[in-house]
Amino acid sequence: MGRVATLHRGATDPVARTAALVAFLLAVIVGCSGGEESAGEGGGESSAPQQETTGVSAEAAADANEAGLIMVLEYHRVGGDPSFAPEWTISTEDFRDQLQYLYDNDYYPMNFRDLVEDNIDVPAGKTPVVLTFDDSSDTQFTMVRENDEWVPDPDGAVGVMADFSERNPDWPMRATFFVLPEADAPNNLFGQPELSEKKLNYLVDNGMEIGTHTLYHENLALASPEEVQRQIVLSIEAVQEYVPGYEVRTLGVPFGEYPEDITLLHSGSYEGRSYRLSGAAEVTGGATYPPGHPEFDPFRVPRIQAEPEKEDIGYYFDYFESNPDERFVSDGDPETRTVPDDADLRETTGAADEQY
Repeated sequence: MGRVATLHRGATDPVARTAALVAFLLAVIVGCSGGEESAGEGGGESSAPQQETTGVSAEAAADANEAGLIMVLEYHRVGGDPSFAPEWTISTEDFRDQLQYLYDNDYYPMNFRDLVEDNIDVPAGKTPVVLTFDDSSDTQFTMVRENDEWVPDPDGAVGVMADFSERNPDWPMRATFFVLPEADAPNNLFGQPELSEKKLNYLVDNGMEIGTHTLYHENLALASPEEVQRQIVLSIEAVQEYVPGYEVRTLGVPFGEYPEDITLLHSGSYEGRSYRLSGAAEVTGGATYPPGHPEFDPFRVPRIQAEPEKEDIGYYFDYFESNPDERFVSDGDPETRTVPDDADLRETTGAADEQY
C-alpha cells in the first residue's frame, strides 16, 4: 500500500475538520505526484506510517485506508407481504443474511449522522457501513407482547437487528430511520400509533438515529421554499413530541428530488421555529467517498438500494471483495485520519465512477 500519512484531527467542528482534511488530502496528492520532498523529515521514502502524537499503532496505520469508499444501504420494507411492494421489499431471511455477510466481512455499523458529521468511530481494520430505512413502514418496526412487555417483532427490521446484536455483541445496534409522521397507515411512524412514543424512544435508547423524510413524503422539487421549511420543521417537531429534546439532524430526500435552493436543507425556519441539518441522503447513486474527500457532499450522500430484486447490493458486495483496496478501512482512532499516500484522490475511480 505504500507509505501512510496520519492526520490528527484537532478541530471539533465538522466543517473545520473537513476543511483541514481537504487541505491534508491535497498535500497527500501533491506528495503522490512526484514532488521532491516526501511528508517525512528529510524527504526519504519510508514504509512506516507518520504519527503525530496519535493513538494509532503502526500496524493499524499500515492497514488503514480512510480515503476509501463507504456503503450507505437503503431499505424500505423488511418482511411482511411480499406482493405489497415487491420492488421495495426484502425478506426477513435475506435481511438476516445481509447482516451476517457484513459481519463476516469486517464491516461495522454506524448512524448516518455520524457519517455526515465526520464522527467515524470504528474499530481498527473495520469498514463502516450505514443502514438506512425510509418511510417508517410497519414492517420495519412492529411491536408485539411478550411476557407482558412490548418488544420488537422478531421478523421486522428492528427485531432482526436486536437479535443479531444480542448474538454478536461486537455488532452494535446502529441504523438511521427516515420517518414520516403524517403518512397514511402503515407508514405513520411504523403504524400502531398508540405505540409511537414507545417505538421512537426504543430506537434512541438503543443507539439508533431518527431522521426526517418530511411529513408525508413530500416532493421537495415541487414545493415552495416555505413548504420545504414547513415540512422539515413540523416533521422534526412531530418526533420531538414523543422524544423531547431529541435533535433531528438528517434528512432522507423523498424521491431523491431536491428543492431548487438546496441551502433550505442546510437550515431554515417556519413561523419562528428554526432547524439546522447536518446532511441528506440521496435515493441511489452507489458507494460514497468519506467526509473530507474532495467529492464528498454531506447533503448529497449516495446510497445503495438493498432489495435483492434490484441487484445493487450484490454488485457492491462483489465489487469490494474483488477490490478491497477501495474500501474505507479504519485506523481505530476517531481523532485521526490515515490515508495511504498512493491513493489517487484527484479523480473518481472504481465503484463510484458513475455516481458523480
